[in-house]
Amino acid sequence: MRPFVLALFLLVPGAAQAQQAQPADVQTLQSCVQNYANGAPQSRVIGGCVGIIDGAFRNGTTLEIAEGIMREHAAWDTLLNAWWQPMKARAQANGTWDRLLASQRQWIRDRDAECQRAYDSAGGGSIRVIYAAECQRDLTAAKAVDFFYSLYK
Repeated sequence: MRPFVLALFLLVPGAAQAQQAQPADVQTLQSCVQNYANGAPQSRVIGGCVGIIDGAFRNGTTLEIAEGIMREHAAWDTLLNAWWQPMKARAQANGTWDRLLASQRQWIRDRDAECQRAYDSAGGGSIRVIYAAECQRDLTAAKAVDFFYSLYK
């Protein structure tokens, strides 16, 4: 297990529960994406939708903030996985499955490496948990929105 992921589980009470997406959070993000996507570029969707779940935690402790970010990450990850299924079906139908799968695997490696760098850049302390959690949330949200646009726009 990567050090920053292990740190998330060790430092944040309830981190295991935070990894389970709450249906209301998933619905909130999905509605946000659909609403913002009407004629808008992906950057506007990301700017308008990322942070809407974890914003309620922003006045808490460092660990409460990290837990909120992880909660939102779990919701984005649920959307990413939901939109992965039609992406997979389309790629299998048009003969691009191997390329899509390789691309997705590379994205996961790149995301993990970038978030490890974010964690390491903090130099220590509990703030590094926030850096890593935000990285995971932001990159997962961007990929989920990319899938949405590939499928529905």
